[in-house]
Amino acid sequence: MGIKGVGGDPIDQGEPEVVEIDRVELSEEVIWKTRAAEAEEKLAECEARVSGLERELAEANEAVVSTQRRGDIERELTAARAVDLETACLLTEATISEMDDPDVAVAVRELKARKPFLFSCATHGTRGSAMSSQAGNGGGEGLGRMASSARSSGDRNELLRYLRARRGG
Repeated sequence: MGIKGVGGDPIDQGEPEVVEIDRVELSEEVIWKTRAAEAEEKLAECEARVSGLERELAEANEAVVSTQRRGDIERELTAARAVDLETACLLTEATISEMDDPDVAVAVRELKARKPFLFSCATHGTRGSAMSSQAGNGGGEGLGRMASSARSSGDRNELLRYLRARRGG
């Protein structure tokens, strides 16, 4: 039923040629390969974005932990009556960074033992005010006690009492 061509070959109009079937299969294979390549590119982009977000999350978590630790340190130092809070915080953080098991309370106790001048004494205010007449009483022995007390406590009021007593007024 086919029509004869110029060379006498029959031309079949109802059935597709095998070559066209191969082209269809080939084109579908190319389409799927292209889709797979696009999907792999998108996957690589998503993986890069996820790793960036994970890095940012880790940095944010470190910042939160650092802020919480700083608050704990400041609370402990305030309870221990630190005179210079900023210096005491820095020294406490250095002590904590050297610890295997970080403990703020232990670090503050160690700092207080090593550097007592950063903390006011527990007997603050028991000797009277800076303007009291008690400061002049006691002679040279009283001055020595007042000097050592002012030196060990770091309390400015005690230092002022000592200086006024030494001046004689």
